[in-house]
Amino acid sequence: MDRSTAIDRLPEAYAAALRLQDEGHDDKAIAARLGLAPTAVGPLLRVAAAKLHKILAAADEGKLSLNTASSI
Repeated sequence: MDRSTAIDRLPEAYAAALRLQDEGHDDKAIAARLGLAPTAVGPLLRVAAAKLHKILAAADEGKLSLNTASSI
């Protein structure tokens, strides 16, 4: 599974934050686009990255089902 497909499986807030980061936006710009405090972006991205890693690892192990992402 590629990164983009895995990001699509995340809850929207996490997916949006990662997509904005991938586009080169800094924390301040991500915060403004998502309506968050700039200090909330770092923790949001860390959780999003951890969840993304879990999805990618599960996919690599062949354990990812269509319902797996909803429990992540």
